[in-house]
Amino acid sequence: MTTTIKLTPAQLLSQLADANSYGCLELHSGLVSWKIYLHQGKIQYVYSSVQLLDQLKYHLHYFGWKQAIAALKSLPQSFIKLQSSIQDKSPAHNIYSKVISWLLAKQHLDLSQSIKLIQNLTKDELESCLWLDHVTSVWHEGRPIPPWIPVQIRDHLSWSVSECLNERQVKLRQWQACSPEICSIYQRPYFPPGWETKSLPSSGTLNQSTLVELTQILRGRISIRQLSVLLKKDELKVAKILSPYIDRKIIYLHHPQAPLDKLPTIPRQREDTPQKSLQVQISDDDEITQINTSKTKVKAWKIVCIDDSPTILNEIKRFLDGEKFQITAIDDPVQAVSKIFTLEPDLILLDITMPRINGYKLCGLLRSSGKCDDTPIVMVTGNTGLIDKARAKISGATDYFTKPFTKESLNKIVAKHLP
Repeated sequence: MTTTIKLTPAQLLSQLADANSYGCLELHSGLVSWKIYLHQGKIQYVYSSVQLLDQLKYHLHYFGWKQAIAALKSLPQSFIKLQSSIQDKSPAHNIYSKVISWLLAKQHLDLSQSIKLIQNLTKDELESCLWLDHVTSVWHEGRPIPPWIPVQIRDHLSWSVSECLNERQVKLRQWQACSPEICSIYQRPYFPPGWETKSLPSSGTLNQSTLVELTQILRGRISIRQLSVLLKKDELKVAKILSPYIDRKIIYLHHPQAPLDKLPTIPRQREDTPQKSLQVQISDDDEITQINTSKTKVKAWKIVCIDDSPTILNEIKRFLDGEKFQITAIDDPVQAVSKIFTLEPDLILLDITMPRINGYKLCGLLRSSGKCDDTPIVMVTGNTGLIDKARAKISGATDYFTKPFTKESLNKIVAKHLP
């Protein structure tokens, strides 16, 4: 069975993990695709359609496997032609499978090394697809891991989705702490003419002589990732070292080369609109008087209503005070999660009986995301049985509200959770 759904990769993986799913999650964004293989709700292997020998070589350098690196010079000519066709933007080929299988067969890699290599590749590919916001996704129920991966290796491939998502989130925050000009590990740093005349940033760790030495390397040809191999440092650490000089315009960045320019960029945190500081003055009698209070506004509570019935959504909007509450109506539960993460509401009114994703599952997904831990979620339904109330509680609902409802009863339940 093949079903098509629309959620972010992280949301999809969380949902599939909760269901102990077995199969392949296929993602598409522009010209790039990913395949995430799961077994009993855990990640086994991730494939990306953007595969280059340089990428594979980076991981071999990461582990310091000189024999395997040297062996790449003896690759069969058919592999070299395959690499050329990929760079010419022809249809994607799984070159990693061919090269890893060849290295293993020729004993340039042993079994334990192959396991580590596939694990590292999987984590790398997973990180890039988790940076996606808008994506087309298809779930293939029961599709097994690719047969080129031997049984002895696949038995060692298993990662908890929640742990992977937490690790990736920590690493994302570290990338976001670097220069905002850095949007990809494949950007290529270089020194512009006249950089020597600019003053060095106080936060930098490189002196003038070191920068002069770097000009021999950073000429816009090698990427941040390749530079990390040359310096034998983690690529994130290299990015942090370069960041002050990128911000000061001492170092510039070229775009990634094709096809790496098609990969997702590092998501940047949205900057909240800064609130105007409240000016105060102290009068002679030591009383504090506010200035420009006419410009301040009373906060409007943000409420998200999720129901597949436009009639119910219109009733909720009509019954609640438009000045006191900012109402967002969502009639498609599949789109609800991403909108809720963006809006960060103060209260969620959630219908239970909806197509594709019912209220119980959606509530559980919101609670497991870690972004709605303290947000009141009120289940709205026509069912009044004790079992329904118990299921709502188990899924993480804060309260239970029956319909049909009146204006008074709706405002009462809202007031209960919004002071």
